[in-house]
Amino acid sequence: MIIVLLASACKPKHTESCTLEPALYQVADFPIGCAVDLNQLEFNPNYAQLLGQQFNQLSPENLMKAEHIHPQVNTYNWSEADRLVNYCQQESKSLHGHTLIWHQQLPTWMEHFSGTKSEWEAMFKDHIQSMCRHFKGKVRAWDVVNEAFNEDGTLRNSIWKQHLGAGYIEKAFRYAHEADPDALLFYNDFNLVLSPKKREAVLGLLKSLKQRGVPVNGIGLQMHISIAFPENRAMESAFQDFSEAGFLVHISELDISVNPYGGALNNDSNLWERQAQKLAVVLSLYKQIDHSRQYGITFWGLSDADSWIPSAFNREDYPLLFDVNYQAKAAYCKMKESL
Repeated sequence: MIIVLLASACKPKHTESCTLEPALYQVADFPIGCAVDLNQLEFNPNYAQLLGQQFNQLSPENLMKAEHIHPQVNTYNWSEADRLVNYCQQESKSLHGHTLIWHQQLPTWMEHFSGTKSEWEAMFKDHIQSMCRHFKGKVRAWDVVNEAFNEDGTLRNSIWKQHLGAGYIEKAFRYAHEADPDALLFYNDFNLVLSPKKREAVLGLLKSLKQRGVPVNGIGLQMHISIAFPENRAMESAFQDFSEAGFLVHISELDISVNPYGGALNNDSNLWERQAQKLAVVLSLYKQIDHSRQYGITFWGLSDADSWIPSAFNREDYPLLFDVNYQAKAAYCKMKESL
């Protein structure tokens, strides 16, 4: 039954049929990734087969976030992340660690940590280095700091900034590099295409860090976009800005909303074609940057059934390459054609 499901042609109408072989990563010049839900991987055969077939670089959607992997002060929950590591090793897939430092999805003890500045820094350093040491040689790269900036380009007043000062970002990269000198280190954020002030601030910081010898290798552009925005020239500018500054460019959390403004959804083929065309533009612009800067493209979820968007925004939406039945959509066909 699984084989029949996965071999069926792309839908909806007005899209040339395409098969699932060769896989996306087999026709790409750079890694093609997906955010992974371990529960689905282990207990949903359709999910597992499609994920294993199409992608060669994986990001844990939640397993490595602090609330999950570091639930108590002296307790690390390694078991599930280790199972994902083992899967990647067995299936010859690279693993992109997400994320070391973020202001959300923190364990209660960390949010309410009380101590001096030096005690805060010791806790901060221990978390980063325990993670990097445990996965040394198993995780190709890390999102070291996630979403540290506001839309206006100012630094977010997170618990890390409050207790460690603005220099916490530099410290995070230095601590990660100390613990695993071979891992590639990324800064990851959203709306770097849509918010010029935010992009300018992030780019300015990363350039400054790099000039001072801080080991920052790349930028993660999350790219939670839609069929309506952003403009193509804004995407081109963002890709080129970071690439020309010497950073690896990771489209790290790609999905393309077909219902960005909410409301009733007219579920017709034109919608899926527009989604496919938007993806084709993303691919075309990404392929224009220097090949040595193309770290890869990662979709934030496998199928529409796995997307974070409907629950997070309380709206109907279908932003990924495969539908709720794990059948390929027009976007998948267009991507294969565009690679």
